[in-house]
Amino acid sequence: MALLEIRNATRRFGRFAAIDGVSLSIEAGEFFTLLGPSGCGKTTLLRMIAGFEKLDSGQIFLDGRDLSGIPPEKRPVHTVFQSYALFPHMTAFDNIAFPLRMAKRPEREIGERVLKALGDVRLAEKSDAYPRNLSGGEQQRVALARGLINRPRLLLLDECLAALDAKLRVEMQIELIDLQKELGITFVFVTHAQDEALALSHRIAVLNRGRVEQVGEPSSVYGSPRNRFVADFIGHISQIEAVVRESAPRHLRLEAQGLEITAPPMKSAVAGEKGIFAIRPEQVRMGLDDITDLRNHYRGTVESVLYRGDVSLYKVRLEGGALMEALLPNTGRTFGVNDEVCVGWRHDAGMYLNE
Repeated sequence: MALLEIRNATRRFGRFAAIDGVSLSIEAGEFFTLLGPSGCGKTTLLRMIAGFEKLDSGQIFLDGRDLSGIPPEKRPVHTVFQSYALFPHMTAFDNIAFPLRMAKRPEREIGERVLKALGDVRLAEKSDAYPRNLSGGEQQRVALARGLINRPRLLLLDECLAALDAKLRVEMQIELIDLQKELGITFVFVTHAQDEALALSHRIAVLNRGRVEQVGEPSSVYGSPRNRFVADFIGHISQIEAVVRESAPRHLRLEAQGLEITAPPMKSAVAGEKGIFAIRPEQVRMGLDDITDLRNHYRGTVESVLYRGDVSLYKVRLEGGALMEALLPNTGRTFGVNDEVCVGWRHDAGMYLNE
């Protein structure tokens, strides 16, 4: 039995369905991420699990127990918010100790548990520091320690890394992975940052307009998106309007903006239907000469170059008008705007999507 089960959960605000019939199962010890654009419903769903929002219909079960009617403070769940919500007049020690003091635990037990929690988040030397004297990452770790001090069955994290700068954010991602692995507590993490979700999660649920578009491991969601929304939302991807000319057991033959493309097979595809061909930029090769060892190879002109240090993202306008992205390391040959190039990809790369 799953640790957390959400069954047909719906939450409406007037006529607007923030959450529209969502069903999810989350296993014990899992790092599970709710991913989606702003306004997709992910924070509303998190608040429903925590008990801060009521369900209009559906049910949420934790350890097989229906959470309906159970107030937030009585649920074995804790939430870490984006703002950290630390008490400014309390030290790191006292902030972490607060839930235990509210539960009227003995002071000796509180001292032992808080010191261990500070050690778990590598802040043992900061126990007497006030939030104003802590960095953003340190404040985040205090908030995490406070959330974990009662060993909740479930820790909910609402955009909790969003306020950090890029370098600190990466450091905290590693901290979160290590902490979750060490403690074995189930994390449900909300973010709109695709790279963060891919780096942290055991599984990801992609939400859009209050509904779940796809659930799966990061590699599956990134490499085999179910539809155009997921393909477009997760990472960079080139999409070209296409018509199926042949649907065979081992390949598809597509016509896309004047190009003939050989693509991996898709059982539901039928000749004559319209969809898109989508391919990740790291699957595309690029050079000055024809890439004739690849079945799909075309001439084009570089329209733009986005330098990222170790790699560059090229946008190439192909003959026929299609725009293709290619991601290349900067250790090899580089190209400039208006360079005439050839791009190509394997016959089993990319995907056809008809929804």
